Amino acid sequence: MADYQEYRRHVLHRRWRRMFTTFLALVMLVLLCGVWVLWRQLYPTPPTRSEPQATLLEQALPSTAWRSLSYTRQSSLTVQKLADGVTTAMDFRLASMPVTESEPVGLSHFDSAVFLGDSITQGMQLYSTGLPNAHYCAYKGVGPNTVVNGATCKRADGVEEVPLEALAAYAPKSVYILLGTNVLTQDRDYSSFLNYYGLMLDRIRELLPDADIYVQSITPVRPEVSAEANHSGMYAERFIRVNNDLAALAVEKGCYFLDLWEVLADENGDLRAEYAQPDGYHLLPEGYAAWVGYLRTHVAHSEIVAPDLPEGAAAPEDAAADSLAAGSAAA
Repeated sequence: MADYQEYRRHVLHRRWRRMFTTFLALVMLVLLCGVWVLWRQLYPTPPTRSEPQATLLEQALPSTAWRSLSYTRQSSLTVQKLADGVTTAMDFRLASMPVTESEPVGLSHFDSAVFLGDSITQGMQLYSTGLPNAHYCAYKGVGPNTVVNGATCKRADGVEEVPLEALAAYAPKSVYILLGTNVLTQDRDYSSFLNYYGLMLDRIRELLPDADIYVQSITPVRPEVSAEANHSGMYAERFIRVNNDLAALAVEKGCYFLDLWEVLADENGDLRAEYAQPDGYHLLPEGYAAWVGYLRTHVAHSEIVAPDLPEGAAAPEDAAADSLAAGSAAA
């Protein structure tokens, strides 16, 4: 009997020792994870600048003829240079809708328009320097995937609705879209964003076949924004590439493309300091006044007239270039 009791104590001792060792290992693992999380918060990995790749605009228009199109900007904007010295032109300017030749339209022109966007678009509704009489499908924190998936979103006044259903109910003559800032915060691949954006344009065209659809460029940000760990993807060079692809997408889908950088960006491609909220990417009332002024002079009265090729330049002959002409003449 004594041998059995001794054996039982020995078994229990080994069992408790295993349990204690396991518990201690779990505690050490939790502590290590906590130290790692704290370290990443105190010393975030600096944002990496990915190498520029061929944009959709360059893929759709392989001919070099389009690069020589005459284009007059309302304000000067220098060509950006990457860290390695490689120069990258702001190609999306060439696909932008030209200035309307007639006088700027009155503010009442936008009473039949709907602005689809996120919190940046909400400011257009809330500030008197914006267009408070227009209609809005603007929801904080949304991207094109939210619109395509039919999620319920909350407006600035707290009302919940499905964006495409609300958009169709307004039956607008024109739709202005600005989405992307919330999706592009991290410096990584954005092909999913473009795919959803294209699907969204298709859905809107199905719902409103006679409406003019304007794709607005992602707005610039202040240079210090990308230093924040949760905004590492928000910097000028990356947004330039995104806008290049959005311009090509607008051409492909037969929509108008609007280059808001003409009035919101400074000579370095950053958001003008006098237009920036403290967070570096939302706009002050003065920014919305400049935005509205730009929209009033870029209105589709009948058709987009493509810029003339300079004398002696060869016209694009490939199918992709033909799609540019088709997209520029129809919406």
